[in-house]
Amino acid sequence: MSEHSGIMLALLAAGQSRRFGDRDKLAALLGDKMLGLHAAGTGAGIPFSQKLVIGSPVHPCAAQWSDLGYRVITNENAAQGQATSVRLAAAHAIETGATALCIMLADMPFVTRGHLDKLIEAFEQSGNKSTVASSRGGQAMPPAIFPSGALKRLLELEGDAGARRLLMDAHLVAGDDHMLMDIDTEDDLARANLTFDKIG
Repeated sequence: MSEHSGIMLALLAAGQSRRFGDRDKLAALLGDKMLGLHAAGTGAGIPFSQKLVIGSPVHPCAAQWSDLGYRVITNENAAQGQATSVRLAAAHAIETGATALCIMLADMPFVTRGHLDKLIEAFEQSGNKSTVASSRGGQAMPPAIFPSGALKRLLELEGDAGARRLLMDAHLVAGDDHMLMDIDTEDDLARANLTFDKIG
């Protein structure tokens, strides 16, 4: 994929982490670096036309997000749910003329470059017209790519379900349970660290 393909990447990193306890989830360590830097590093390796983090410029990960080539966009309404981050990302994609928007979650650390490449390939094979999503057990989920024609619908989302309801008719690219796991709780992080240690 060349940068001229026009796909913007938005890494959603403004969640409230209510199930994680008092700690900042994305600042917690997975292996030797903060959780919020794993997916960011994977996305940074692909020449998206633009890369955004929807989060906070004062987050502990912010300096390294910037070093990876991301522009950090503040979500002042994060407490109102993930849809607020999706709307911000879609608004920036429309404003800058992006041909598509790829949404990743910062708490999904094991998504691979190969999986993102498959999503992009499926999107390009659709003529850049179809929504393409990851799937685990047949359930559509991020990372997902939305064509320009779907971006206005993203602006209408509300609540904490993000863009899930817009993935019902998406073309699905399967991934396994490990690769598509997200870290919601301290126990999830502990299990992820065990896996990370074995891989490392």
